[in-house]
Amino acid sequence: MSRARIQLVVYRNEFEAFRRTITAVRACVRHAVASGLVEGVTVAIGDCSPTPSLDAQQVSALAAELNGVAALTYTFFDANLGSAGGSNRLATEGDEELIWVLNPDTYPTPSCLSVLIESLAAEGVGACDARQLPIEHPKGYDLITGQAYWLTGACMLVRRAAFESVQGFDGHHFPMYCDDVDFSWRLRHAGWTLRTAPRATVFHDKRPTPEGLPSGSEFEHESGALARLKLARRYCRPELERRELAAFEAAPVPALNRAAADFRALDRADDLPAPMPDAAAVADMEQDYYGPHRFRYAL
Repeated sequence: MSRARIQLVVYRNEFEAFRRTITAVRACVRHAVASGLVEGVTVAIGDCSPTPSLDAQQVSALAAELNGVAALTYTFFDANLGSAGGSNRLATEGDEELIWVLNPDTYPTPSCLSVLIESLAAEGVGACDARQLPIEHPKGYDLITGQAYWLTGACMLVRRAAFESVQGFDGHHFPMYCDDVDFSWRLRHAGWTLRTAPRATVFHDKRPTPEGLPSGSEFEHESGALARLKLARRYCRPELERRELAAFEAAPVPALNRAAADFRALDRADDLPAPMPDAAAVADMEQDYYGPHRFRYAL
């Protein structure tokens, strides 16, 4: 059996949201322990908020909510490290063989962790992710083997050996958006296989538009566009970089204009990811979701 570290990076979360997620995690750990898959589980919360989201009494209440199935730690970073930097910091605080990166706005089903561990058991598989509901992610994967092009960071289980082989997430260049894409591609470049486990399901609290499409804030659109340009730089797609940079600058969309301006400023400051000339084969930059789609959301 392996030890597992369950990591939640938070920012200004409400206590009841913590309680809901911890309740779901407790059920997951119970299921995995009863199945003989894990022992010695720790739930690690890392707080990027300007002021602590939890006081000592609330931390104690959450620990009691786990009812002895897992230990709980709470770290106030006193800095906004982003989801990537926060995950890296939490990982250094333990040595468990498995790291489960979990968004604080997710509620995994009781069997989720067990199925993820089983999917990770094959030789050479470095990480796996779960199927998201109610807005399912359209990214593709092999429907027989589960082999995936990249994994989403909302619910991702990683071998520590794989995590450390690529020095974790790139918290500097990809603090929040596309950190999971970049991490996945670097894992593949290092020789690890990725899998999606569709039987492992997690509710991710994303709200659709009135038309039933995935929604996104201005910040998400801007950060996502900037991250896409950074990926093009790291994974040696200069033609794509030039084309999309020009398109973002010409678009009648302020978020895209700001992303293009930020990218040019970072380029002048020599603060973009260094190109990886031999890594282009692991990066699919031609499609919206960084690889083949299983389906598309459309009106």
